[in-house]
Amino acid sequence: MKARFTWEPAKAERNQPVHGISFETAAEVFDDPNHVVGDNYFIESDGEQRHQVIGMTRRLVVLLVVFVDRRQPDFEVIHLISARKAVDYEESIYNDQFR
Repeated sequence: MKARFTWEPAKAERNQPVHGISFETAAEVFDDPNHVVGDNYFIESDGEQRHQVIGMTRRLVVLLVVFVDRRQPDFEVIHLISARKAVDYEESIYNDQFR
């Protein structure tokens, strides 16, 4: 099932200058067959579980992306919250699976 990506336009606009990553680029990590997903935190006011994924883009940059799974019965919806280049510790989590 092909995923559909959503995000708040204002949030995406702020992410690019702060972290240097567009949400279009961030969505590429979900195509990485080696991406690593974990829980991030639960937002009680929204009733949403946030997750984080560490994965590689087509340009071979390892990113950390925070997202919410808003899956529907007929299609998958991934709502992006933020994206940035992975720090050394996060990159090591990604690379450890190849050892």
